[in-house]
Amino acid sequence: MASCQISILSTDDIEQVHEGTLALLNKPGIKVGSGRALKLLADGGAETDMRSMRASIPEELVRETIRKIPKGIVLGARDPKRSMRAPRHGPPFMATNGTAVYMTDLETGERRPTQGKDLRDFMTLCDAVGGLDYVWPIVTAHDGPEHAHGLNELVISMKGTTKHIQGEAMSAAEARDMVEVAALVAGGEDALAKSPLFSVIQCPICPLEFEKGSIEAVIEFAEAGIPVVSMSMALCGLTAPVTLASAISIVNAENLASFTISQLAKSGAPVIYSSESSVIDMKTGEIHYGAREEALIAAAVGQMAKHYGAPTMVGSFGVGLHGDRPGITVDPSELVFSAMTNMALTDFSSGLGGLDQAKGASLEQIIIDSDIWESIREVRSDIGFDEEHFASDLIAGVGPGGNFLGVPHTVRNMRKELFLPDKDKADVFGSYRLVNDQREMVKKARERVKKILASHLAEPVDAGTAREMDEIVARHRR
Repeated sequence: MASCQISILSTDDIEQVHEGTLALLNKPGIKVGSGRALKLLADGGAETDMRSMRASIPEELVRETIRKIPKGIVLGARDPKRSMRAPRHGPPFMATNGTAVYMTDLETGERRPTQGKDLRDFMTLCDAVGGLDYVWPIVTAHDGPEHAHGLNELVISMKGTTKHIQGEAMSAAEARDMVEVAALVAGGEDALAKSPLFSVIQCPICPLEFEKGSIEAVIEFAEAGIPVVSMSMALCGLTAPVTLASAISIVNAENLASFTISQLAKSGAPVIYSSESSVIDMKTGEIHYGAREEALIAAAVGQMAKHYGAPTMVGSFGVGLHGDRPGITVDPSELVFSAMTNMALTDFSSGLGGLDQAKGASLEQIIIDSDIWESIREVRSDIGFDEEHFASDLIAGVGPGGNFLGVPHTVRNMRKELFLPDKDKADVFGSYRLVNDQREMVKKARERVKKILASHLAEPVDAGTAREMDEIVARHRR
């Protein structure tokens, strides 16, 4: 099987990135704000300095880490049919954007801070939308407990969808409570570890720093068998040098350092190599999603992840990321390069529903992004190169100068081999042509959102279990 993918590094390039990464992990090494994590590193053979909170990770420890990481992974779901396995062949599994701090109101269109009830609406919508395979809690529930947003948003999301959920934790205590909550739903911690209902994105502080609460949460999740996505967010010209090679090496170093701590906590702990790296807009200092360099970085670090055999989450997709209202706010070139990030060697991706460089979100944007993603994702479908697909006998039978329009083989295989949407889908995809009125497009998306919210309900969590989940969140409100 073959599929459309972008590879930019040669074998020699991959080796150079690896060697450059080993040099970074040795000097300057990493800064780790946790004595607990530093002790793990020291016991594993790293050179550590408790006063400066620094660690140098030797090549032997990196090699041992790569040997230990699982080369395949399962992300479970309340509905087992919605579970996901990596490595993934074909288009990546797609998720929402995450943790936006405001949304556009469905009725008035005005911007406002987000609450728990908003996240519930988003989860209901995401549970119903076919273009989404799993969900990030897309908005922050500002009415939740101040120091347990990840826990509160996991509970809300788990009640609202049967898809896999990807969250985050900011402390070891919060991580333990998130494991406890999910274990209630899964039927115990052993069942949860076998098919994790949630995973977590834990971002290093670029460059090469791991904050105390986040890295201690990583240790807790590793011990519980919860997959950790070590999302590096290098920004060329700000948190990384402006050269792409340096940014790629920093992304690689941060992932391998995170993996090392996970594997020292528990050998074989599930991990996902991740990057949401790009460049800054040199005029404003903001992150620039959709930049051409973002696609190049995604392609390169995707290759590095697969070089190590790690499951991968790189790249993103969304067409509203440059505006603060729903619609298509990227220019055509940015849309192309955003789509290209998903042609990297990646198993998972995210970004649907986001606005304003991921600071905002919109229910209508979920619909718009999902529709457009569905219209382009099949470019990553597998292409068969076996005897059946070469159809040599058929070509010989038709002969030179013939045509294949009327042969039974075309009728039998056209829907399997070609992207042929049905009439309803074709009409939806056609509504996004650039010549169309965006106001009408957003209006139709809003109508679809309202219809889904009025009619769809995810399979509910058992009432007794839901009460226990709420009690765990309530501990953090006191």
